[in-house]
Amino acid sequence: MRRILVLGSLVLVLAAGAAGAAGVALTDDLGARVELARTPQRIVSLSPAHTELLFAIGAGDRVVGVTEFCDYPPAARLIPRVSGFNSLSLESIVALAPDLVVAARGNPREDVESLRRLGIAVFALDPQTVDDVVQAARRLGALVGSEARAETLAAALERRVAAVRAWVDTTRTRPRVMWGYWSEPIYTAGAHTMIDDVLTLAGGINVGRQAPGAWPQVSLETVVDWAPEVIITTYHPAAPDTARLAAEVARLQRTDGWSRIPAIRDGRVVYVDADLLSRPGPRLVDALELVARILHPEAAR
Repeated sequence: MRRILVLGSLVLVLAAGAAGAAGVALTDDLGARVELARTPQRIVSLSPAHTELLFAIGAGDRVVGVTEFCDYPPAARLIPRVSGFNSLSLESIVALAPDLVVAARGNPREDVESLRRLGIAVFALDPQTVDDVVQAARRLGALVGSEARAETLAAALERRVAAVRAWVDTTRTRPRVMWGYWSEPIYTAGAHTMIDDVLTLAGGINVGRQAPGAWPQVSLETVVDWAPEVIITTYHPAAPDTARLAAEVARLQRTDGWSRIPAIRDGRVVYVDADLLSRPGPRLVDALELVARILHPEAAR
């Protein structure tokens, strides 16, 4: 009888311990069901944007591995590098003994599946809009046990987005805008891309939507036909040096073809930090606010 009681007590203790574990099950953006029995304590991030999100929701101290491009916040630079973006070092990742890897759609699918076959939980996020980024914060917060901090962040981002929407609604115009690399070949952002979403929310008409595909390559003649009133670039040899950028725009104002584009003619070519506009992290809302001021300086606050 005593043995039965002891065994019964042991079962109750184990059951209580299991009940106290932070279990969570979510489906990631690749369609995989990810189940965690306990709150992850050793996290590897395979995207700069995911690293920013993890720090923003208070889980930065649990990140043990990042990519070579993870440079924000500054504390992320001190974390061991275990991969590029399109190439992962499986050996380095496994050596860190992570209980969660946060991946991105751009990471090699074969490597992601290899990690899963090794028994490592991998959760892939692929935000494509500003709203997706907000929801990614909530989902990641639920996954890593930082729900309260994640909700605080998400709610703050939503308030800022709502403020931009309200501000843009007071403006009378929707300028034609183009994001792109203006050196040959010229690439731009098409429909259903994150940059397209930012340009639209900021009160612009993205002329790149007229080309097929998400990231179309276009000719100078096409850009002349589109006649963008504002050009936003995240890359140019002269950027972000304001004086050099102005000198380059002045040169293009004297160059056949380019000189016929309203944005060039009027000097409305603006450099925006790629880390703000191209990373689907919390600073994307910073980019949204900045672009809204660029497109609507008459209503800037």
